[in-house]
Amino acid sequence: MELIVSLPQNDVAMARAAADAGAHALKVHMNVEHAASGTRFGSFAEESDRVREIITAVDIPVGLMPGAGLQALPTAEELTSLANDGLDFVDIYTHHMPLWFIGLPLKLIVALSEFKGFVEQPFYTTHLYTSAEQSTNRVYMCEASIFPKEEYGQPFTYHDYRRLRILQEYVDVPLLVPTQKAITPADAQWLTRTGTGGLMIGAVVTGTSLESIAKATTKYRQAIDSA
Repeated sequence: MELIVSLPQNDVAMARAAADAGAHALKVHMNVEHAASGTRFGSFAEESDRVREIITAVDIPVGLMPGAGLQALPTAEELTSLANDGLDFVDIYTHHMPLWFIGLPLKLIVALSEFKGFVEQPFYTTHLYTSAEQSTNRVYMCEASIFPKEEYGQPFTYHDYRRLRILQEYVDVPLLVPTQKAITPADAQWLTRTGTGGLMIGAVVTGTSLESIAKATTKYRQAIDSA
């Protein structure tokens, strides 16, 4: 299971701390008011230099949440320029993603904002072959960002775990689970044992300081590796 750290700020020191503590990849942000951390991330013009600095500073993949809303997204040219500078993936809600994202030279993580227990939405959202001849799915992972904001930070329960396990059976790509709820390192071991593709830890469990991010990343990486 991959461990991705969602940074609470586009900050080089935080990126290095997470990478040194064992993160497999990092996620940075633009054009969004981040609910878990309370941070406002600015436009491409405001954030792109910091994103490039982070890409240069670490030896692990860096991905981007490009915005929450169609009007706020960077252009194809802007995202391609970041890809040319080493950006590895984009991670975006399906209802915010224009079709031209499919053609970007970046790995594509699509995020579901809800899951009501039926097969159609997750399967057909993630089962994206771009031509009859293509044998590899264009979508790299599916982020299960399915918990409502009023449940952020609440304990992770057996019900939550089984719901994610059902969703994992429906999607056509590895499932990426974010820590909207307070998933513990012990919980992460259960996700690892049942084949979850990735865990993305963010402010709910990492906190927002340099020290807390490094400490949390170490604990989750150790838990995943020992599952």
